[in-house]
Amino acid sequence: MKTQMMRVENLPGRVLVGPKKLRNAYVRIVSQRDGSGRIERYDAGSGNWAPAPESVTFSEVWSAPSVSAMAWADIDRKP
Repeated sequence: MKTQMMRVENLPGRVLVGPKKLRNAYVRIVSQRDGSGRIERYDAGSGNWAPAPESVTFSEVWSAPSVSAMAWADIDRKP
């Protein structure tokens, strides 16, 4: 018997978790080249993601509520 397993490549910049609502911001975890993760925060003014403050922890991001695709489409809409 042969078993096939799906494997998703962990490419740098790939969104691993998020976006999620944390306090008054939107955050996500993005993979880095060395295999680790980086927490980013969404800047609604510029519409860009930037490194989150060091006070934001991975466990907070993991446990934060997810943002639905429909809600995110409204948030991310640029004028």
